[in-house]
Amino acid sequence: YGMSESVAQHLAKTYGTRAWEVCELAEATPNGEGKRRLVDNYPYIVADVIWACREYACTVEDVVSRRTRLAFLNKDAAMEVVPLVADIMAK
Repeated sequence: YGMSESVAQHLAKTYGTRAWEVCELAEATPNGEGKRRLVDNYPYIVADVIWACREYACTVEDVVSRRTRLAFLNKDAAMEVVPLVADIMAK
């Protein structure tokens, strides 16, 4: 699917056998936008947010804190992705 090793490892660890479905979702987005990282130096991608919404994530906080855990890893990176996550969720 043309993703980095760290992203592939993240998807496999997070989604297990459903990682392939997340890869397909990322691939199906216009221009492969789903493969784009939310923020540099972390393996979280746009498709993580789309998948979270399909699993009924309703708030940006849920995605940034619970689905990616970015808020616990790096608060500055978490604050940086909030507008992007909100935009993706609004779609």
